[in-house]
Parts: sequence; C-alpha cells; structure tokens
Amino acid sequence: MPPEPPRRPLRASLHEVRDNGPTPFKAVAPAELFAGVLREGTLTGPVTVEGTIYPVDETARLEATAKGTWRFECTRCLKPVDGAWREEVETEAPLDSDALDATEDVRQAIALAEPMKTLCRPDCKGLCPVCRANRNDTDCGHAEAAPPAEETRRPRLTKRHRKG
Repeated sequence: MPPEPPRRPLRASLHEVRDNGPTPFKAVAPAELFAGVLREGTLTGPVTVEGTIYPVDETARLEATAKGTWRFECTRCLKPVDGAWREEVETEAPLDSDALDATEDVRQAIALAEPMKTLCRPDCKGLCPVCRANRNDTDCGHAEAAPPAEETRRPRLTKRHRKG
C-alpha cells in the first residue's frame, strides 16, 4: 500500500478567489505540523487560522489571525505554564496559481511570538540555590544569595587627560 500523501490543512484553492473576489479562509492544523518551531516550549493544541483571501492585482493576499495554546516552563521555578497565543499572518501567492499555502508563514509567526521569558506569576521567587525547593511553595529557611560584587572596574572608553 503506498504511503498517504502529506496533508496540507493550511492550503487554500484560489479558483473561488479568481471567480468571486474576497473569500473567507478558515483552517485548523494539528500541532504536530509545527513540531520543533518553539525553542523552549511546545504547542499543546491545534493551530487555528482565520481570515480572508483578497485578490490584489495579479496576487492573492491572505490576511489572517493564527491562534492556539502552548506550554513553557517558568524561567525562575521551572513550573509548567500554559497560555494562549495569537498572531497576525499575511502571505501572498500569484492569483493564477492553483493554491495559496500559509504553512510556512504560520510557522514563522509562531516562532516570532515565542516569549523570551516566561514566569508563572510576576512575583515568582524561583528555586532556592541551596536545596532547590520552590520558594513559591515553601520557605526552606536558606538565606537568599547575595548578588556577586563587581570585582573589576570597567575600562574607560575615553582617554584621560593629565593635569599640570
């Protein structure tokens, strides 16, 4: 039995756009389609893309919103943090082509939406550097580590003039 051809859930036929003008677009893609896009987290549900495909001169232009859910670890205490994301997506294809595929543009939108830092709550106390206990859940009794003192001075960027 031959292998099943790959599904392309974010691909839209342009025949209706050529014939009728602006056409609504709605598609749902499985999270597995975007495996490896996020550096630190994972997508936890399907990705939904909704918008409109417009004919613009000789081009078909998709203006849409992609949204879904993801999971990251708190930067300070490593607790799982679930959240929703939403990002605008725009892509184009020649109007005389058969289809417009938004997969790569959605992939880039997800990657750009990834937060640099995720906290379980704004005042997260993090893990104890001594016993690794979550300080949000328990007071382990260990003192907070003092920030390291600056041991050397920064070099001067301008030349110092001598007096006299």
